[in-house]
Amino acid sequence: MIQCMPKSVCSWDFNLDGDGHHADLEFNWAGEQGTVTADATPFDVRKDGLLSGHWTLVEGGEGIATAQKASALTRSFEVRPGVEPELLLRPVSMFSRSFLLERLGDPVAAIDKVHAFTRRARIEALRPDCEFVILAFSFWLTVLMWRRAARSN
Repeated sequence: MIQCMPKSVCSWDFNLDGDGHHADLEFNWAGEQGTVTADATPFDVRKDGLLSGHWTLVEGGEGIATAQKASALTRSFEVRPGVEPELLLRPVSMFSRSFLLERLGDPVAAIDKVHAFTRRARIEALRPDCEFVILAFSFWLTVLMWRRAARSN
């Protein structure tokens, strides 16, 4: 189980700890880009254009994973971690803040808020073969959806 703690009460930046791993997730103040530092390795999260629904996880100038929003009307992402099979990050239900990461229809990880009135969350890895950096990137995308929902309220 990976515990996801916001860095402060009103922050969208997170610390992730668990399963022998640590990550820091940060969002740029404006826009939908940021950084993921997973196990002391820095990665940039870049959006491919202002109206684009495509993000790239970049290490040292090289893209190691991409995420494409399934459509403008959904909160789902098609995540491509390099040469591995594609993953689908999707909400559990239409009104839920919980997300599920799936590979070929099989659950890989579950992302849930700890409580309805907090930003604290947890990631439960359901399969041991998913890389930690991909879990952190998937959580970054999940927080992006939570952040969008909070700003539209």
